[in-house]
Amino acid sequence: MTALFALEPASLLALALLIWLVSGVAGWVFSAIARLSSLLSGLGGMLASAAVIVAAFETVHRGTAVQTVALPALPFTAELSPLNGLLLLAMSVTALFCSLYAWAWLAGTTSRKRGRTGLLCNFLTAALTAAAVANNAIELLVMMELAALCAYFLIVQTDDVKSRRAGLNQFLSGRLGTVCLMLAFTVLHHVSGSLDFDVLRHTAFPAGAKSLAFLLALAGFGLYAGIIPLHAWVPQSHSSAPAHAAALFSSVLMKIGIIGIVKVGLDLLGAPPLWWGLLVLLLAILTAFIGGLYALMEHDIRRLLAYHTLENVGIILLGVGGAMTGVALNMPELAALALLAGLFHLFNHGLFKTALFLGAGEIEMQTGIKDMEKLGGIARLMPWTAVAMLVALMSMAALPPLNGFASEWLLYQSLFQLSAAPLFIARLLGPLLAVGLALTGALALMCVAKVFGVTFLGAPRSKAAEDATPAPLAMTLSSVLLALLCVIFGVASPWIIPHFAAVAASVLNTPVLQTAQHGAVFSPTSAVSAPMVALLLLGMPLLPWIIAAVLRGARMPNRLRGEAWACGYGHSAEMVVTATGFTQPLRVMFGPLYRLRQYVMPAKLVSTLHQGWLGAFCRRLAFIELAVLLVVAFA
Repeated sequence: MTALFALEPASLLALALLIWLVSGVAGWVFSAIARLSSLLSGLGGMLASAAVIVAAFETVHRGTAVQTVALPALPFTAELSPLNGLLLLAMSVTALFCSLYAWAWLAGTTSRKRGRTGLLCNFLTAALTAAAVANNAIELLVMMELAALCAYFLIVQTDDVKSRRAGLNQFLSGRLGTVCLMLAFTVLHHVSGSLDFDVLRHTAFPAGAKSLAFLLALAGFGLYAGIIPLHAWVPQSHSSAPAHAAALFSSVLMKIGIIGIVKVGLDLLGAPPLWWGLLVLLLAILTAFIGGLYALMEHDIRRLLAYHTLENVGIILLGVGGAMTGVALNMPELAALALLAGLFHLFNHGLFKTALFLGAGEIEMQTGIKDMEKLGGIARLMPWTAVAMLVALMSMAALPPLNGFASEWLLYQSLFQLSAAPLFIARLLGPLLAVGLALTGALALMCVAKVFGVTFLGAPRSKAAEDATPAPLAMTLSSVLLALLCVIFGVASPWIIPHFAAVAASVLNTPVLQTAQHGAVFSPTSAVSAPMVALLLLGMPLLPWIIAAVLRGARMPNRLRGEAWACGYGHSAEMVVTATGFTQPLRVMFGPLYRLRQYVMPAKLVSTLHQGWLGAFCRRLAFIELAVLLVVAFA
């Protein structure tokens, strides 16, 4: 028992897992008492997340080689490494603010939903934390299955047609992903005779077996990460689950898939061949561009954000694929810079996307509306939510000096280095991928204008939007603090990036890339000072005011405020730009791409898959599987 409370990573992880489990069960038992149940689930989640943050900091700071340790009081052996520590940090920061949001949200929902949601969210986070530090393939698969099943029950608890369809998509995708991963590790076990990650690292695999295992693992982890075209479960799942659960899907569950690709492609199987990296790069740019394009067509805020998660999954995988390509081309600087960019964006995405999902949840709770077409004018009624979402949206669009800009800047630098590679295919792909990333950024910027303009500006388009009031303090605070972290991790990026560079170096077994000196981020092609960018951006808005004050004289009287000019007609809410009207030009321009889903998922196949008996069968199967896995996990 003494070892459980020692300030060591293993002890802190064991303590966090126990707190998540106990607080989730306690919140479910006392679900009839709203304040007590929400306090137990929310506060327990925050305490557990805080313990994991401390453990993650210690693991990353030590920077030692992979360590295998037994967790006190639990039948679980963990593998601690800088990469696992970084993943734990990204997951636990997100979970901390989701728990703060849940504290207020759970108190305002029904008793049945309160107990189930608190229990499932805590179990989901605990399972993903255990998966992040799994020591072997069996532990990894069991914990990922537990997490996927918790996600399934979070999705279907609303019990409407869309939620049942989303749950069925997620259940089938998750089972297919698990089968692919089981086959991948079966191939590796056939050669190495073991499923322990440390044994796999030191086994020389034949080229054929290695490539087959990689393709199966890419498909399996890609289904969890939502790589296009394996993304069918993602959009509606994020809309059907509670907002803080959707944030966990986007910032925790899908990140396990990305780190799984990193571990298999760069860690467990040794140096990858060139075609692995090129394949990941092509899938990455496809996911980023199509995700951003489809996001613009959505009017449901959370479906839109889910598609933008796919876009950012693609951006992160551009870094991972660039690192694999750099290793294959024997370009260690390219590999280190690309992996650094991917890992830094993985962390940054968790901050701004969680802020956006929680902000969307605040709007939904206060208005009962998800459709942007029925909102408008929310900024005056929910000012702190509006500010937090504007900052997070700007970070999502990679605008300086926010954290999204810092990580995407590094990614651009890695693509420029890829353009200078000696191999022709690399020199061709580098500029093309950079252009594709720029187009994706333009789509994200349009999404900022659409979401903020249609949702927060203009006149209210419904009675519910007109009567909106600020969300409870805990919910508002969760999104505002995350937006503040987006600013901090952008402005302070020159001093933060070296720690991510050390993690990338530990994965690649190379010297730490010297990326930060004297407050500026350097690469072989350019340098940028994030603090200087911040000062310029803060100072530039003052320039027009200074010019006006000097030149106006007496010729420019103060303007009078009144209604907007509407060509002589009285202004009305119907005249305000809508989400449909804003994106209509793109709908016409990219019509063939938008019609792709009709060919990929024909109506006959969809109707066959979503028959009532199949959904009911999968629900019973999911319940049985969850019960069996819980017994296995604690046996």
